[in-house]
Amino acid sequence: MELAPGIVVNGVKITPDVINAEVQYYPAETYFDAKYQTMQALVIKELLLQEAAHQGDDVSAAVDNPDIVIDALLERELDIPSTDDATCKRYYQQNLKRFMTSPLYQVSHILYLAPPEDEKAYAQAKIKAEDALARIQQKPDLFKLIAKKESACSSSGEGGNLGQISKGQTLPAFEAALMAMKAGDMSAEPLASEVGYHIIKVHEFAEGKQLPYDAVAEWIADFLEQQSWKIALNQYIQVLAGKADISGFDLKASRSPLVQ
Repeated sequence: MELAPGIVVNGVKITPDVINAEVQYYPAETYFDAKYQTMQALVIKELLLQEAAHQGDDVSAAVDNPDIVIDALLERELDIPSTDDATCKRYYQQNLKRFMTSPLYQVSHILYLAPPEDEKAYAQAKIKAEDALARIQQKPDLFKLIAKKESACSSSGEGGNLGQISKGQTLPAFEAALMAMKAGDMSAEPLASEVGYHIIKVHEFAEGKQLPYDAVAEWIADFLEQQSWKIALNQYIQVLAGKADISGFDLKASRSPLVQ
């Protein structure tokens, strides 16, 4: 898909230079995605500013700070009902897993470092990890000693001790393996990860706890109101787009308006 060289919104042109200057403010996985999001946001801003002017607002402030004009318009136009307690409680009951503390693991590990792209080094790391694991399985007390002598992790000085770990603190492969273990478990075989091979030992494990509704009620209310705001904003922009003459960008195909 080739991006349009420029966009026209009701006779007002958004030039390629403007688009290119704004791309830096819309980080994305690819330059194409960033440019698309930039074009989308610029079209939306132009639509909103034109609507504000049509309603008689002084849009002179929009030159330096368009958010002032846009926020005032949306404050008037978007009717967002407050979220009542019953709705919040229903959301809580339907999403109990979202409101649990993370489980905690007291963990040690031994790391044999090797980048996956180096097949030879990765294979050697696996052999070393398998040899170490076999020795530890014969004599569990060797874990700390082997960690100190052979582990490539900075935790080697502590006998491999990583302390308490919860979700989101380790590599994906490491976390996936860890979450399947319980207190007293040790890797049945070396774990392959993005950095090499690990031998994992779980000393203690604490289950995640359910947070009470009162502790998260305010967050739920804010979240649901924000979701309602996004839906209302999307609908409002689609109405404006339906009445507008836009060339160079298909806003109607976009379902996630960005206003920054």
